[in-house]
Amino acid sequence: MCEATPSDEALRAQFPFARFETRPGWLVPQLWQAGIEASSGEIVALTISPMEVASNWIATIRDRFTSGEIAALGGAIEAGDRLRLADWAEYFCRYANDMPPFPVHESLDLPGDNAAYRRDRLDEVRDSWSNGFWEPEVHLALKERGATLVHDPALLVRQGRSAGFGAFFRQRLVHGREYGRTRGARFSSARNVIGIALAVVVPWLLLLRAARLVFAPGRHRARFMASLPLLLSFDVAWAFGEARGHFDALTAR
Repeated sequence: MCEATPSDEALRAQFPFARFETRPGWLVPQLWQAGIEASSGEIVALTISPMEVASNWIATIRDRFTSGEIAALGGAIEAGDRLRLADWAEYFCRYANDMPPFPVHESLDLPGDNAAYRRDRLDEVRDSWSNGFWEPEVHLALKERGATLVHDPALLVRQGRSAGFGAFFRQRLVHGREYGRTRGARFSSARNVIGIALAVVVPWLLLLRAARLVFAPGRHRARFMASLPLLLSFDVAWAFGEARGHFDALTAR
């Protein structure tokens, strides 16, 4: 399930077996939830429209789930061609942890934009995605039930051009707020106050984390440095949204 319009002929041609439905104003996690509920297969795969999947994407998913040991599989996200500076900033903001190369390993930090799940394991934690498929909450719930979550670079997509700086900035505000509100619901009042206060350092922590992930393998360093102002703007938006979410949780008590 994805938000689509009749002009999305490329997507329809690439996935002739898919059903496209329009959901104006819906967030990606809400679209994912709707897609999971509308589907019927044993394996559920997620991505977003800017991603270009590798030719072996579906075959890799089928192969990795053959043994039945894996509950969730996340893959690598590579930068695509002809990206604008804002696209590069978005890439480093969201996908520095998923930039190949990296070894196959177990992880909770799987990218929902390139992931697949066993339906029966998702059904076990349905409460965690009943208000949108926010992958950190779902992954935590799966892990608490003993599930195996694997990050594997063989499952590859490439990020194409996105909707631009403004759209992603607004998304970071909304997603950050939901993240803070969801976590804050489990926190004490004092912990939520701390979460609000820490908003001033969160952008710098996020920026340092991205820098470490980019500079360790030594890829795209020049692009990273050029996109720093935009990247910092995205991190500030997330931090502000997260603080708002902690405030929401605090005042809801």
